[in-house]
Amino acid sequence: MKKAKRMILILCALFAAGVFIAGTAEARVYLDIYGKSFKKITVAVPYFKSDKADRLQTDMSDLLNKDLDLSGFFIVAPQSLLDKEFLGEGVEKQEINFGSWRSVGIELLCKGKFQIKDGELIFEAFLYDTLDGSMMLAKRYRSRQEDWRRLVHRLADDILLTVTGDKGIMSSRIVFVGGRRGLKEIYMADIDGFNLKKITNYNNISVAPSVSPSGRYIAFTSYKEGRPNLYVKDMEGGREIVADRSDGMKVCSSWFNNSTLVYSHTAGKHSTIYTYNVATGERRTILQREGIVTSASFSPNGSKLLFVSDMYGSPQIFARDTASGDIKRLTYYGNYNSAPSFSPKGDLITFVSQIEGAFEISVMNADGSNQRVLTNGGALNDSPQFSPCGRYILYCSQIGGRYSLHIMLYNGENKRLLKFTDNNEEQPRFAP
Repeated sequence: MKKAKRMILILCALFAAGVFIAGTAEARVYLDIYGKSFKKITVAVPYFKSDKADRLQTDMSDLLNKDLDLSGFFIVAPQSLLDKEFLGEGVEKQEINFGSWRSVGIELLCKGKFQIKDGELIFEAFLYDTLDGSMMLAKRYRSRQEDWRRLVHRLADDILLTVTGDKGIMSSRIVFVGGRRGLKEIYMADIDGFNLKKITNYNNISVAPSVSPSGRYIAFTSYKEGRPNLYVKDMEGGREIVADRSDGMKVCSSWFNNSTLVYSHTAGKHSTIYTYNVATGERRTILQREGIVTSASFSPNGSKLLFVSDMYGSPQIFARDTASGDIKRLTYYGNYNSAPSFSPKGDLITFVSQIEGAFEISVMNADGSNQRVLTNGGALNDSPQFSPCGRYILYCSQIGGRYSLHIMLYNGENKRLLKFTDNNEEQPRFAP
């Protein structure tokens, strides 16, 4: 009787969270994340097993739950709803009563066990489909014991890959500008806020970071020598490269490949878009015009160059065909559109648009069609960038005079606040 009441309580809690109980006639779980809509999958992650009692049993499973929840594709069953029957099971298929898990609405079940030998963490993870008990993922991970968080992030990404066909972003790091007025530095941290590291430490103003696809180089603009010069930090070799020290404002907005950055240079009445090869020091002029020309970025295949120009009076977004040189205006709605960035898939462009006095994050198709607004808080939203998988958009918002970092799905759903420091945080970029 007590068990029956327990099941009813679990079912009520999961239905309140919007869970649909899978019927036996349904096919294997598969999530089409690029469809017009999708149903979140209910997943359970019981505390991991170990050969001896260890705090990591709960810490690792709790972190995996947080990662899966942040992804936006899962409803995570809380540990408080799992009774002794569930917690007493083993991790092998023959040790699991999948019917019991199905009866409380669980569609996917992640089990794990680990041991620690000479400071090395050896972890085995299994992902099951409770509909038929099939194993969707089985993998062994190894890391230093102190790196257990990175290990769990890797597992979360592998689960996302298994369920959606695309790897997750939980192993990613975020590069951003942190600080206050008159004192801003470049930082890097894991997406969950851990392993915070200062990239610059000039006690001055350093802004506009841009990360190469490999993560080796970070370009930024710094006033450490009294004017806005463009620098590149080699994260592998530790050296600092001066990319441009000439007069005028220099801002890197993107990278063409692992060693070539794209930046804008404004001096006097003219603006120029350059590419600069960090390895060879070669600089090439891509586009030069009178007035504003900035925020340049190439499409993934290099066939289009996005940029912002005021050639028609107000900042708007344009695309230049690399082969022919033809220029097409992409934005017409509103009197201010800026900060364009291509999706790695090449199908979408995210950008900032001024709407009724507010600056909102928007997206449009690569040809400028189907423009739609993703944020509607009436705040100052800025610096949008797609994740490497193309499923998420990272951006910053100014609310109440303070800048903070946020992330959402490409369609505007599942908006989440990210927090790394106690100061303003802005201009975020993904890093491998």
